[in-house]
Amino acid sequence: KPGEDGYASVDCEECGDTKEERDIAAPEKIVLSPAVDTYNGKVKTPKVKITGSDGKAIAASDYKVTYASGRKNVGRYAVTVQFAGKYYAGKMTKTFDILPKGTSVSSAKAAKKAMTVKWKKQASQTSGYQLQYSQKSNFKSGNKTVTVSKNSTTSSKITKLTSKKTYYVRIRTYKIVKYGGKSIKLYSAWSKSAKTKIK
Repeated sequence: KPGEDGYASVDCEECGDTKEERDIAAPEKIVLSPAVDTYNGKVKTPKVKITGSDGKAIAASDYKVTYASGRKNVGRYAVTVQFAGKYYAGKMTKTFDILPKGTSVSSAKAAKKAMTVKWKKQASQTSGYQLQYSQKSNFKSGNKTVTVSKNSTTSSKITKLTSKKTYYVRIRTYKIVKYGGKSIKLYSAWSKSAKTKIK
């Protein structure tokens, strides 16, 4: 079973002595490939690899994989591995995410202590957008975010910016989904950034 190492032995039918003995490593880790995917309207079925406590792969013949239904829309889905056969028992579960498609910044136009950001609409399998802006081009510090809760919106004005400073802005989509009785947000990758110098 997962978490319980064991061993197997073969006894001589004539004399009763043990002819062969070997350790059996317990199933320890599920690796899904890919572990994260992006929505494209197609059903996703990631490949499964199980490793034991010794770091070695367990043969696919020693378990059966069951995927949650759907796996097409943006969401979080469970993959269940049921162990069977001569040496293994029990089960393990792992989840993977299908993320929404991203979008891109069309323009960032400066105004007095403000900027208006426009982007390409991505209404398919999304709930809204998140803008992130910073004076750092690498977004490693000083970041601020703006959430746009309608996926039909394609522009937002950001105010209270510092005059004569260059700001960088990027965007990603998000979708609110249900998993395990809770609402979670799944985000796309960030877009490339755009920049503008504030008036």
